[in-house]
Amino acid sequence: MANVNYTDLIDEVLPNLAADPSDPVTQHAIKRAVIQLCEQAWVWKHLPAPINVAAGVSAYTIPVPADAEVVVVIDAAYNGRPLANRALDYLNSELPTWRTETGTPAHFTQVDTEQIILAPVPVAALTGGLVMTTALAPTQASTGFPDWICNQYLYAIADGALAKLMTMPGKPWTDLQNGLDRRAQFEAAAAGAKLSAINALGRAPLRVKAQH
Repeated sequence: MANVNYTDLIDEVLPNLAADPSDPVTQHAIKRAVIQLCEQAWVWKHLPAPINVAAGVSAYTIPVPADAEVVVVIDAAYNGRPLANRALDYLNSELPTWRTETGTPAHFTQVDTEQIILAPVPVAALTGGLVMTTALAPTQASTGFPDWICNQYLYAIADGALAKLMTMPGKPWTDLQNGLDRRAQFEAAAAGAKLSAINALGRAPLRVKAQH
């Protein structure tokens, strides 16, 4: 998978500003726009390799590509059967023994974005028994992101970066109204991309964020 560096988008942003921020400032705004787009719109969907399930083990680390992190587990299946995405509150109230009870997993939950937890606890080992679809975002330490995201959402990313720069108070490039307009355009593009992502999945997800 080819990547585009955040610095490659600087020339898409600078001509729209009244003054020139330093490259690190512009690059950071671009990175934040890309991360926000991925977090809000689930544009970067990923199919991790099937995970081996161990008897008596309920929590599994979610595999991710380098310089990426999980935004949300969109769906998961155990042994080919879909798992219901449940919040901790639901499991604690409806299945109070889910943390220790063993059986065939029917639900999954998250307490952070790095792991998926099965309920009840698997009673048997199963090679490649856990599969899932995840939405990813670049990490804060990343230097780039997939080029196809840039190709499809270049103008939205530029609007998001410009919104962040133009609404900085007291800068030579500050342009509050223009920045607010850019933010509205970015939010509209992200909402449209999220709707497309949900329609592509054929259903609305039960929950969009992990319970922390």
